[in-house]
Amino acid sequence: MFHRAALVVAAALLVATTALAAPASAPAPAAVPAAVPAASERAPFARVFLALRGCTSCSHCRTTIRQMVRSTTPGGEMKFSDDRVEVRYATPRQVPLRQVIHSLADNRLHDLSVVDVLFEARGTFATAKNGSATFTLTETGQTFPLSIGASLARPADGASVRLVALVNGWRENAALSLVAREVKPGA
Repeated sequence: MFHRAALVVAAALLVATTALAAPASAPAPAAVPAAVPAASERAPFARVFLALRGCTSCSHCRTTIRQMVRSTTPGGEMKFSDDRVEVRYATPRQVPLRQVIHSLADNRLHDLSVVDVLFEARGTFATAKNGSATFTLTETGQTFPLSIGASLARPADGASVRLVALVNGWRENAALSLVAREVKPGA
C-alpha cells in the first residue's frame, strides 16, 4: 500500500512538472533590446584628466578639491576618484584648461599635488607654414600647439579626430601645448 501511494505521488509530480515545462516547439522569448547608450556614456566634447598624488581620502581635502575644480569649470561636470579628477564638457565650449589645471596645481592643501594632465577632445589638425602643428577644438576655434610623435599616424589637415594628449607647460606657467598620445579618426 505504501509503495502504491509513493507511485501515485511520483506520477502526479511528473505530470505537474511536464505541464509546467514549455514544449520544445514553443517560440523563444523575444530578445531584450540592448540598452541605448545614455548621453553621459558617449564621449563628451572634451575631457580633462588631472592625476593626483597625496591626500584625497579625508573629507576636508575631498571637499576642497571639489570646490577648487568647480569654481574654474563653468559648464563642466566633475568626477572624482582617489587618484584623479575628471572634468567633462558634454557640449562644445571654450575649455578653460589653464584655470582647471591651476585650480589644483596651485592648491594649499597639506599633501596634494597634480602629477600629470591629459586632455581629450574633438577637433582638427593643421600645419603652419613653419611646419608646426596645431589642434583646434571643433565648433569653438580654441587652438593649442601640438607635437605628434613618429609612432602616431598623423591625419590630414582638417580631418576630424578625437585626440588624447599630455598637457605641457602648466608646471612652468608657460604657454600650454599638447603632446599627442592617441589619435582616433572620425570623431
